[in-house]
Amino acid sequence: MRAGFAVWNERIAPVFDTAGHIHVVDATAGRIVAEIRTTLPLDSPAGKAIRLAELAVNELVCGAISYPLRTMVAAYGIHVSPFVTGTLAEVVQAWLDRTLGAEAYAMPGCGRGRRHGRTRGLGRREGGIMQSADGRGGNLQGGGRGRMGGQFAGGPGGFCVCPQCGHREPHERGVPCNQSQCPKCGLPLTRE
Repeated sequence: MRAGFAVWNERIAPVFDTAGHIHVVDATAGRIVAEIRTTLPLDSPAGKAIRLAELAVNELVCGAISYPLRTMVAAYGIHVSPFVTGTLAEVVQAWLDRTLGAEAYAMPGCGRGRRHGRTRGLGRREGGIMQSADGRGGNLQGGGRGRMGGQFAGGPGGFCVCPQCGHREPHERGVPCNQSQCPKCGLPLTRE
């Protein structure tokens, strides 16, 4: 098994998108058999994914990672273990011991759910929609821009949509979509 650990100052780099170095570990039967450290391209997200593939990495252990870059890395068949924090030595040992999913290695605010692409308090995934315990849905793909701007921003225009049946109605300015219910299903609507 070969894992790449995004590294900065002998710690796991807090953001993989800006990481400049990768520490690659080869392990067999829970023991390190080889280690190398190399650089990553700083100006090209695709270049980072390609470099990991060239290094034949099976798993990437990193801090925060953007959705587009995570998707590129995963497209090369590399498993991503995101939102990890700690010193490089501690994290490599936890990876060898298969205890990397412990809360001790979770970035603040990320909780245990990070190992499964979820965040604390969310429930199950159904057809690309993350369902919370109360049935509300959300966009798993990270393509929405929320309150930061763009078509998914709060404000005028757009539609409110039922995550289950697809019912759509125009968004009413000043009223969050999740305060409206689908007339067919009774679920809170989400912003389109």
